[in-house]
Amino acid sequence: MLKNIFRVGIALHLFVLIAFSASAVMAQPDIPRAQESPGPNFHFDVINFASPVDLQTSRLYLYIQVVFDELQFVKMTDGFEANYEVSAVIYDDDDYQVDGKSWKESMGAENYDMTNRRNRYSQSYQTFDLPPGEYNITITIQDLETRLSTIRKAKVELRDFSQPKLMLSDIGLVSQIITDSTGVRAIRPEVTDASKGVMDSTYTFFEIYNPENYDKVTIEYEIYATTLKTRIRKSYEKKLTGFRTLDYFMLHADSLSHDLYNLTVKAQHNDDSYKVKKNFYVRWSALPTSARDLDTAIDQVRYIATKDEWKRLKKSKGEQRQKEFLAFWQRHDPTPGTEANEAMDEHYARVEYANQHFSGMQRAGWRTDMGIIYIILGAPDDIDRNAYPRASKPYEIWYYYRYNRQFLFYDYTGFGDYRLETPYSIYEFQRLLNN
Repeated sequence: MLKNIFRVGIALHLFVLIAFSASAVMAQPDIPRAQESPGPNFHFDVINFASPVDLQTSRLYLYIQVVFDELQFVKMTDGFEANYEVSAVIYDDDDYQVDGKSWKESMGAENYDMTNRRNRYSQSYQTFDLPPGEYNITITIQDLETRLSTIRKAKVELRDFSQPKLMLSDIGLVSQIITDSTGVRAIRPEVTDASKGVMDSTYTFFEIYNPENYDKVTIEYEIYATTLKTRIRKSYEKKLTGFRTLDYFMLHADSLSHDLYNLTVKAQHNDDSYKVKKNFYVRWSALPTSARDLDTAIDQVRYIATKDEWKRLKKSKGEQRQKEFLAFWQRHDPTPGTEANEAMDEHYARVEYANQHFSGMQRAGWRTDMGIIYIILGAPDDIDRNAYPRASKPYEIWYYYRYNRQFLFYDYTGFGDYRLETPYSIYEFQRLLNN
């Protein structure tokens, strides 16, 4: 399998993509609803460096990561292939398009199982040189087989690195840095966000800009856990090699607890200093991608846990919560001893689908009446819906022929907030599965 490595020439400051590999997200179950299916899920990161061409402009690096399992693979003579197109459009504060690029990517898999593996992804990047300022970027990924698209948006600030003072670039995260005898370094970017956190040892990656020709600076950094309220502070001296110096240090994310962290890096020479910040997540590797934290993941098993299981999970504290959560899914694993836990994958796939299709009125989809039934019982066998009835509120009737049950939902507000006409307890739904 190809590896995803960006080569960096220190003198020329070139980032060249060579290739890739990493993680995936489960496919979504189907349900006959009116909403359009979502396009491929993806992650992205934007990082600002000084332009190596002209300091009057500022360089934006856009990194894209698309998981294998979110794309439609096609059988080829020597394996499977998926193709997608990326579009990145940049707007200024007046909503005027100032730049944009579109490119296509292909990814191959040796066999069908690899198309659904958790540890495979496609990664690419593009650069944009623009005047310093604030911009909005819209990123679209389209699966060229299904023609389904997903759009993400972000605000970015490009700083002015031509100022006559000590400065730092943005902080990037990379999983590997390689140095050869010529001083050329290869980096493997770590694209991370709330749903895909850092799981292993990771490097920070940044540049120091030195227009004052200092011989060295002191680098101080702090890692702050926003939930646990713990801090790690360290410092070291860095020798500078001209105007632009590449620097990095190990985060040791595999030794950090599951949490959202604030990373602050400061360079200082006497009274001259500059500081940058970056947020990153450390995710427990067993945590499903649909849950941002362990507490949420535990709350989301409420619908399928027995009373005794739920009591143990809710009473657990600290590290014991992880052990109880893992033990719960080990008990429900239909194929113990294998890497995959099909029951866990299916459950959190339903949670994610409920969030995408049943959210509304400031409630996450997994907390709604429709979401609860969908998570416990799965997709209905048939649906009767009427959004514009003459004599009543909009309604839907879900038919579960396999359980000899039907459920009537009314939209009492007219804003798509469907509620069960007759409330049921969670354990009543669970009993249907055991009959």
